[in-house]
Amino acid sequence: MRVAVRCVDQRAAAQQKAGRILAAGFTKEVTFDPVEGAVLDSIDEAYRAKYRGNQYLERMIGARARSATLGIMPINGSRS
Repeated sequence: MRVAVRCVDQRAAAQQKAGRILAAGFTKEVTFDPVEGAVLDSIDEAYRAKYRGNQYLERMIGARARSATLGIMPINGSRS
């Protein structure tokens, strides 16, 4: 499974290229990779659909948000 997120601390994640995700009681070791092209466009479309009419939509899909988007891929053997 591959996931892309708009990351709060994108610089640290991009520099380290790996980290740990804690969610819903699971812990996963993951890698972080840059995201480009069609994936970014798909994320923007999802944001447009969900946040249509929201005063912050343009910030959510602008160049700064796109540059902070990272792909997340689980590393095999992660704890769950």
